[in-house]
Amino acid sequence: MRNVKSPDTSEQPALLVTGLSGNMGRRLAAHLPDRRLVGVDLFPPQFDHPQMQFSQLDLSASDAPAKLAELMTRSNVRQVVHLAFVLDPARTGARTRRRQWEINVLGTKHLLDAIERVNKEKRQVELLLYLSSVTGYGPMLPGPVREDYPQKPHTYTYALHKKETDELCLRRHPQLNGCGVYIVRGHIFLGVGVENFIVQALQGYASGRSWLGRWVQRRGWRLPLLLPWGRKYGGLYQFMDIDDAARLLAWLCQNYVPGRLEVLNAQGRGAPVTGEQLARLVGLSLLRLPSYRLVGFLYRVFWALGISPVPAEAYPYFVGSYVMNTSKLEQLLGKEYETIVRCTTEEAVRKIAISDSP
Repeated sequence: MRNVKSPDTSEQPALLVTGLSGNMGRRLAAHLPDRRLVGVDLFPPQFDHPQMQFSQLDLSASDAPAKLAELMTRSNVRQVVHLAFVLDPARTGARTRRRQWEINVLGTKHLLDAIERVNKEKRQVELLLYLSSVTGYGPMLPGPVREDYPQKPHTYTYALHKKETDELCLRRHPQLNGCGVYIVRGHIFLGVGVENFIVQALQGYASGRSWLGRWVQRRGWRLPLLLPWGRKYGGLYQFMDIDDAARLLAWLCQNYVPGRLEVLNAQGRGAPVTGEQLARLVGLSLLRLPSYRLVGFLYRVFWALGISPVPAEAYPYFVGSYVMNTSKLEQLLGKEYETIVRCTTEEAVRKIAISDSP
């Protein structure tokens, strides 16, 4: 750990953000220009903020709970936003499932351990805001699901870890001595500047992981969207603009009840889009194939060849339908709902649509 300032009790209470250096962390910081931020990440942030201190720390390290607790105490941390998570292993360098579990699950446990330590004698940390994911519900939902719908992910490591950490936060809430726990189950985030395999796939870009993928890239070919035939696989896709998500997190940092346990679904406003609409919006071809198994087989082959950016284990989420009910969030935000969640799903998709080849 490094770059920690000396404690100054005259300073305003601080907000600690894990994963501050990532896409969401950068955008959240922009929505909190007047807050004193304490950032924790594996990599230094590549942006400026008028009141930011940064500590380079691996949350999965055995001494992380002690270091985090010390940092929270010295910096007078009152709220914690937990964003540190591996979505795209290729970009983060966490290529093994074990390493992903260490960062995602063990890192979350260590953060909870630190909050419990700090709050043991007297409550200092009032809020843990954890960004969870719609993927925890699973890839084939019966309709817009509420927060009490069972989480049944499978095959996709990211989704399995989101469910595990989600449940960990729920279980540990009573041990945090009055620290509120707010879990936001966000939908897939899109936006200008967002770089991950989901955006890459929706833009039709081939992966650069292999010589074959780079060969496809050089020719400017765009990969089609693949879906099985049948009404069951019509596809209903919901997305959320990443700036709307950051605006929501910033709002919750200032509008929460200490001690409360709250789970909230969050996604773009309005109706979801179908597979056909999605392909048209991003300007890609849509290929309908005879069976789900065939589509899955092709996803696995294209991933193995280094052509597709979509990990083979994630393909059920590309051919499934998963939409959430957000009435609870809408009621909480009230009149501010449309000023915070500004984009519809269609508007979020249009922001990443391209017309030129890579």
